[in-house]
Amino acid sequence: MKKFVKVQPDGGYGWVIVFASALSNFISLSLAPCLGLIFKDTFPALHLSAMEASIIINTNGAFGLLIGPITGVLHKIYGCRKVALLAGLFLTAGMVLTAFAQTFGSLLTAYGIITSLGMQMTESTCRLSVNQYFQKKRSLVTGFVMTAAGFGPILLPQLLRLLLKEYATHEVVLFFGGLCAHVFVAAVLLQPVEWHMKKEFTSEEVVELTQTNQDAPPEKSVIRRALDDIAKTFDLDLLKDPVFDNILIGLALATFAETSFTLLVPFILHDFQLTTAQIATFLSTLGVADMISRFVGPYVGNYFTKPSRLMFAYALVVLIVIKFMILLTGNFYVLLLIGFALGIAKGIRKVYMWLVIPDYVSLEKLASASGMDMLARGACILIGGTVLGAVRGATGNYRMCIILMNCVTIATIVMWTAEYFIPSSIAISNSRP
Repeated sequence: MKKFVKVQPDGGYGWVIVFASALSNFISLSLAPCLGLIFKDTFPALHLSAMEASIIINTNGAFGLLIGPITGVLHKIYGCRKVALLAGLFLTAGMVLTAFAQTFGSLLTAYGIITSLGMQMTESTCRLSVNQYFQKKRSLVTGFVMTAAGFGPILLPQLLRLLLKEYATHEVVLFFGGLCAHVFVAAVLLQPVEWHMKKEFTSEEVVELTQTNQDAPPEKSVIRRALDDIAKTFDLDLLKDPVFDNILIGLALATFAETSFTLLVPFILHDFQLTTAQIATFLSTLGVADMISRFVGPYVGNYFTKPSRLMFAYALVVLIVIKFMILLTGNFYVLLLIGFALGIAKGIRKVYMWLVIPDYVSLEKLASASGMDMLARGACILIGGTVLGAVRGATGNYRMCIILMNCVTIATIVMWTAEYFIPSSIAISNSRP
């Protein structure tokens, strides 16, 4: 018989969600590069060692990701709006406390932990809310959000440079704390998707099932019931799917390698004896290309009707080639061409990174799946960052670090390619949620 089913709106109020997500990401994704410009002078002034500075930066990058499963549960229980408000509280409070932090412990707590919670919870909430409202237009909308957010790391550092000429360092950090408070505005706009779901007709055969007492399962023990409740809360049955596990591990490895490379680019170019002005020109070229590809990339993927994971993999292959090319040249103008190509691949990778898991799991389990993704990425960043630091210290340059990061990215390509050589009966032995 015919009945109504509710489907994602793919528009309507969803465009307000796009604006809110773009605003939140514009702010949260700009903090790391902006504060990096401040900390490069603040850390030495506070007599912090290189190791202490590294711990603070790495903790900020990883801590919010490590509690991803908890964030996923909060999304399931309280929804995106309440979690976004909590994220705004962490983000704003963390920045205000960072402005007054003067010791390693206080900076680790304020910036490394509290601000990290706000940054990562904000990004995960934006990602989930966009994916809840859009399905058919998901890749295009994600491109819009990431393009708008990409202006933050370009514009706000210039504003920071101007502010530092007029105000003290802690006053500038307080200004950014006030800027972070605008995340509350975006959070209020995140209405539950259930309020805006569209109704569509469908035909479905209704079959009544009865169960006799003889068919009733045996009563479970208290411990077993508790374990089942935990598994249900965190949707741990997702981990029974080998394809999902492969996606999860591959994304974590690739994201670690590419994020680490992005952070190390200025240091790598400095090793190549480039001047500060040349490094700035390279980064500007990379940034412009990144912005272009964030906007154009989804249209290219839709035109060729390629799935998000395949587009992500294509971007990884290009990134691997480009990073090897950097090792083979020292000519500045050649490096500029490489920087433009690097930006194109980075933008496509960033957009489709948001889409790989949402395109695979069901909407009901998307929050938990995103939490697992955050946990995996956080663990890789925390462990991998330590390894890269040790390699840099042992070799005295970043060439071996580039090779190591490329090997990690290649591992993702190999793992995902291996799926095609596994019999389908094994690869999908556990059906997709």
